[in-house]
Amino acid sequence: MSLLSTLLYLVLPALGLLYAYLRRKYAYWNDRNVPNDPGQFPMGTFAGTGTKYHFTQTMDRVYRQFKRVSPIAGMYMTVSPVLLLIDLELVKQVLVKDFNFFRDRGVYYNEKDDPLSAHLFSIEGDKWRFLRNKLSPTFTSGKIKYMFLAVREIGDQFLHGFDKYVESGSPVDLKALAQRFTCDVIGSCAFGLNCNSLKNEGSELLTIGDKVFNAGPLQFFKIIFMTSCTEISRKLGLKVVPNDVTEYFMNVVRGTVDHREKNNVMRSDFLQLLMQLKNKGTVEDHEEESQDKISMDEVAAQAFLFFFAGFETSSTALSFALFELASNQGIQEKTRAEVKRVLAAHGGQITYEALKDMTYLEQVVNETLRLHPPVGNLFRVANQPYRLSKTELTIEKGTMLMIPVTSIHQDQEIYPNPWQFDPDRFTPEAIQARHTHAFLPFGDGPRNCIGMRFALLEVKFGIAALLSKLKFTVNSRTQVPLELNVKSTLTEAKGGLWLDVARI
Repeated sequence: MSLLSTLLYLVLPALGLLYAYLRRKYAYWNDRNVPNDPGQFPMGTFAGTGTKYHFTQTMDRVYRQFKRVSPIAGMYMTVSPVLLLIDLELVKQVLVKDFNFFRDRGVYYNEKDDPLSAHLFSIEGDKWRFLRNKLSPTFTSGKIKYMFLAVREIGDQFLHGFDKYVESGSPVDLKALAQRFTCDVIGSCAFGLNCNSLKNEGSELLTIGDKVFNAGPLQFFKIIFMTSCTEISRKLGLKVVPNDVTEYFMNVVRGTVDHREKNNVMRSDFLQLLMQLKNKGTVEDHEEESQDKISMDEVAAQAFLFFFAGFETSSTALSFALFELASNQGIQEKTRAEVKRVLAAHGGQITYEALKDMTYLEQVVNETLRLHPPVGNLFRVANQPYRLSKTELTIEKGTMLMIPVTSIHQDQEIYPNPWQFDPDRFTPEAIQARHTHAFLPFGDGPRNCIGMRFALLEVKFGIAALLSKLKFTVNSRTQVPLELNVKSTLTEAKGGLWLDVARI
C-alpha cells in the first residue's frame, strides 16, 4: 500500500468522525427547538471576535436578530452551547430570584497553576460564598470613608496633571490620564503604594495592566477555549495571568505584607483588611479570631482583582463620562453648577458627604454606564438542571448563560433614542418606570460587583474635582462617532478619547 493510500485510509475516517462530531455539537439548540445562531468551527458564534468585532458586538448581533422572535437565543462558544437571555424577566430570575441555580460565572481559573486567577470574580461554589461573606464587610460605608481620604489626596495630583495641556493648548488623551489617576488611587487604597503614575506619566503597574486587558487575537482565542473547555484546560495547566504579571504581583503583595507584619505597620486600606482575614479570619475588630482564615495566595488573588478590575473599569467610566460632558456643553454646565453649589455648602471641600449630595452628577455617571458599560456582558452557569419559564427549555447542568448588558442598555424599546446622552433617564421617576433589570453595569443579585460603591465614589470624585476648575471640549483627534477597539476585553474607544481643556 502506498503512503498516499495509507494516509487516505487513516485521514478520511478521522475527518468523517470529526465532521459527525461537529455536526452533532452544532445541532444542540436545534434539537431543543431554541432559535439560534449556527456556529462555525472553531470559534462557534464568535468567529471574527477580537479581530473584526468586539465581544459585545457579536452578542448584540444575536440579540437584535432574535429579540422579536424569542425570549432566548442559542449560541456556541467554540463547540459548547451558550444561552443568550433576551427577556428581562428571565434575566431577573437568573441573577436574583433563582440565584442558587446559577451561582457561578463559569469564568476559567486554575488555582493550582495560576493562583492569581482564583479570585472572588471567578471562583465557584462554597469557596465563593465563604470569600464573599468574609470580604463584604471591607466595603461598608465606614471602610470606604477611610479609603476616600486617599482618593482626595490623589485628586489634587489628578487636577495638576491637566496643567501642561491647559498651558500648551494641546489635547489630552483622557483615558491615559484617567488610568494614571485610578491606578494611583487603587494602588494607595489597595496596598498603600505610591505608584506615582500621575507624577511620572506612567508606572510599572500600568504597563502590567495593559498586558492583562489588551489581549491579542491568540490570547482571545485561548480565553474562549479555556472558558468552553475548562477541565481540559486545567489538565493542560493553562493560565489566565501571564507569568511575568504573576511574578511581579506576588512579589509586590508578599513584600508589602512581610514589611507590615515585621514592622507592625497598620494602614486603612484593602490589603490591611485582607491581612486581618489571613491572620485573624475576620475584618471586624470586635469579633473573636476565627478558624476560617485565608491563605497568602488568596490574599494576593483578591488584591489582584481589586487592583486590575478597579483601576481599568473606573478609568473607562471616568473617561467616557468626561467625553460625554465635553460633547454636551449644556449638561456639562448643569453638572458644574451642581458641583459648585454643593461645594459651597460643604466649605469648598469635596467630602464623602458632599458627593452624596451631588444627585445630578450621579445621574451623569449612571447615563455614562448605560451608554458605555465597561463590562458589556454577564456570565452565569447552571449548577443544576433548571426549567426556564416563558420557554419549553430545561437548561442542563453546566450550561453557560450570557446576559448582553450593552445590548439591553442600548435597546431603543427600553431607552428611546438610546445614542443620545440624557442624564434625566435616571431621575427617581424614570428609574421607577423601567424594568428593574434594564440597567446592569454592576450586575445584580448576590454575585453583583462587591466594589460598586467604591468605584462610583472614585468616578464621581474625579468628575467633580475636574469640573470645579476646568472646562472640556472634544478635540478633532477623537473619532466621532465613536468606534470600539475590537482588541480590548472591556469597552474602549478606537483611537482614544481626546479632549481640549481650559481653566474656567
